[in-house]
Amino acid sequence: MRQRKAGFVLAELLVAMVIAAIIGVALTQLVISQSRFVALQGGIMQSRGGARAALNVMARDLRMVTDSGLVAASPESVTVRVPYAFGVACTQVTGRTIVSLLPADSASYYAASLSGYAWRDSTGAFVYEQPATASVSATSYCSNTLYTNPAITTLSAPGWAPLAVALAPNDVHTPSGAIVYLYQLVRYAFAPSGELPGRIGLWRTLVSTSQRDEIVAPFDSSAGFQFLDSTLTAHPTPPSDLNAVKGLRLVLVAASELPPEGRTAPMQFILTTDVVFRNHP
Repeated sequence: MRQRKAGFVLAELLVAMVIAAIIGVALTQLVISQSRFVALQGGIMQSRGGARAALNVMARDLRMVTDSGLVAASPESVTVRVPYAFGVACTQVTGRTIVSLLPADSASYYAASLSGYAWRDSTGAFVYEQPATASVSATSYCSNTLYTNPAITTLSAPGWAPLAVALAPNDVHTPSGAIVYLYQLVRYAFAPSGELPGRIGLWRTLVSTSQRDEIVAPFDSSAGFQFLDSTLTAHPTPPSDLNAVKGLRLVLVAASELPPEGRTAPMQFILTTDVVFRNHP
């Protein structure tokens, strides 16, 4: 009797190859599916992070807007007065207003660029001096009763030494005891990105120095500003009287840099929020 040799016949080999091919195709599809899922989540996280970063930067400035603080506006750009230090007028010396400053965030104070200052008159309205310059080492004028009677105490805090500044011009002769704040003009605009050609970025410009920085990119072309009236109803265009604007609706349509694998368009994350501020003449 003939003995059968160990091994596989052709039919068995073909069946094994077919099974291996089916398993291989299934594993490939699983890997592709997981890869696309990860890329999709990455695109969503990237766009969401961009929208939140833009909100954090703008909201900090926009919440500070005070009387007549909205200077210029369009659906793609707003320019606002952003206060960064407050104080009390001590006296006037050689055409300058000496102001005793309250303790402030030292990092924000020294990073700011002075555009002008405002002081509150006897009617409660703010009077603006712009452009303006400031020089330091004026603390002695506030504590000296020769110039201020009674003397005004210039306060200090951890990380903040007593500071008084001499502001010019002083054409309106700011009275002693008047509330004063220093401000910078800041413009936020959705404009063509410098980092990602062909895309939209959010730019922040210090108007007094023309320093222009791209904060976040990219955004969809539908990102922009809407304008809240006294009933907090949003309008797509600003009114002729900007003092009628009581806040801004930020429409932050952020996008991922590239389309995720398997898609033809970048991922988007839409973040819409209202920032209400004090803004009237």
